[in-house]
Amino acid sequence: MIPALSRVQSALSEPPGFNRHIENALVSDVLIIGSGGAGCAAAHEASQRLGRVVMLTRGGFLESKTARAQGGIQAAVGDADTTSRHFADTMAAGENANDSELVQILTSSASNTIDWLEQQGVRFDREGADYRLQAAGGLSMPRILSCGDVSGNRIMAQMAEMVKNDGVRVVEHAAVLSIRPQRGFFAVDVLTLQDGAGYSLRTAAIIIAAGGVIPSEKRAGLELPGGEQIPDGLQLAAAAGAEVVNPDLMQYHPTGIVLPKSLRRKPVPEVVRAAGAELLNSEMKPFVDALTTRRKVCDAIVNECQQGRCVTTEDGRKGVWLDTPAIDQKQGAGHTAQSFPAFYREMLELGHDITRQLVLVYPLAHYSLGGIRIDANTRTTVRGLFAAGEATWGVHGKDRLMGNSLLDIFVFGRIAGQQAACYAEKHPVPAGSTER
Repeated sequence: MIPALSRVQSALSEPPGFNRHIENALVSDVLIIGSGGAGCAAAHEASQRLGRVVMLTRGGFLESKTARAQGGIQAAVGDADTTSRHFADTMAAGENANDSELVQILTSSASNTIDWLEQQGVRFDREGADYRLQAAGGLSMPRILSCGDVSGNRIMAQMAEMVKNDGVRVVEHAAVLSIRPQRGFFAVDVLTLQDGAGYSLRTAAIIIAAGGVIPSEKRAGLELPGGEQIPDGLQLAAAAGAEVVNPDLMQYHPTGIVLPKSLRRKPVPEVVRAAGAELLNSEMKPFVDALTTRRKVCDAIVNECQQGRCVTTEDGRKGVWLDTPAIDQKQGAGHTAQSFPAFYREMLELGHDITRQLVLVYPLAHYSLGGIRIDANTRTTVRGLFAAGEATWGVHGKDRLMGNSLLDIFVFGRIAGQQAACYAEKHPVPAGSTER
C-alpha cells in the first residue's frame, strides 16, 4: 500500500489553465481515470453538480486514443436514415451479442450527442447546409459525420477547452495502481510516472474511462520498478470486484499499413474504402466486398494470405493491396487529396503518392470488445464504480462499426458523469474516514 501524503506536487507539463498541484485532491467527489472522450464527457457532466472532480491520465492530456481517431462519428441524421436502421446495423455487426438496451441508448442518443458536441465548438464537415455523410463497412446508409480526416484530434481540442473551463483537476502522467473499496469510499493508489512518487487519495465515486486492454507491444514504459505491469482499466475493475466480460475479445482493423514501413501498424481510415479503394490480392483481383463488416473483411484478408495470394515484404510481413488510386479514378481527380488531406500528405511526405501507388495492408489489433459489465446507467457490479467507453462490454458485441466508438464514448461518458455525481452527492466521503 502506498502511504497517503499530506502534499503531493506533480512536475507535469500541463496545458495553460490546468492546476499543477494536487495537494487538495487527496479527497475528491468523483475521480475519473482516463482523459479521452469518455473521460472528458464524464468530467464535464460531473463538474456541473460537484466541485471536486479529478481526472488522472497515464500520459499527456491530449495523448488519448480518442485524439488519434481518424474517421468520424455515427448518427442517423440523414433524411432517409433512422435510429432503427442504426440500431439494426449495430446489432447485426455485433452478431446480436450486444446488450440491446445499451445499443438502444446509443442509437437514440446519437442526434442529441451531435448537437451537444457542436455546442462545445465542434464543427462537422458539411455540404452546403447539410452534413457531409460518408459510408462505411456494415452501414445500410451513409451515416459518418467527420471533421476532415482527423476527427478525433479536432473533437478533443474542444473537449480540452471544455474541461479546462469547467475547472476539472487534470493530473497527467499518473498511473492508478489499485482501487480499494472501503466503508463509504474508495482508496486509490497512484504513482506519478515522471518522478516515481506515490500517494493515495479518497473518493466517493470512480469512473473508469481508460480504454481497453493494452496490447503487450504497447506496454513499453508501463512497468513498475520491480518489473510488474501497471494495470489497465479492466484489471483495476476486476481487482476491485467488478465483473469483466470477455477481456480477451479484440476487434481487428482490416487495413493496418504494412508498407511504407515507417507507418507500419497505422490504420487506414475505413472511409478510404468507402470512397472507392478496393482490396486486391497478389493476382490484382478483388476478393471481398470492401464495405462489409470489419470482421468479415479481416477474415477474407487472412484467408487470401493463407492461400498464398498475398504479397510478402523483404522482412517477411504479409499483406494485400489497398487500391487507393481507384478513388480518383471513380470520384474524379483531386478527390483523395481533398477528402483525406492528412492521410494523403503523410504518405506523400514519405514519397508514397496514394493517388498513383497502392498501399500494402494487413489486419491489426485495434479495439477491445470485451470489458467491464455496465448497466444502462453505466454502473458496474461494485457500488460507486462506473465505467464508460472502450473499457466496457455490451455496446458492440462481437464486432464494432466504424463511428460507433466515438459515439459510445460521448453518450455513455456523459451518462457516467451524471450518475457518478448523483451517487457522490448521496454518498460523500465520510469526514475523517480512514482506510480499513
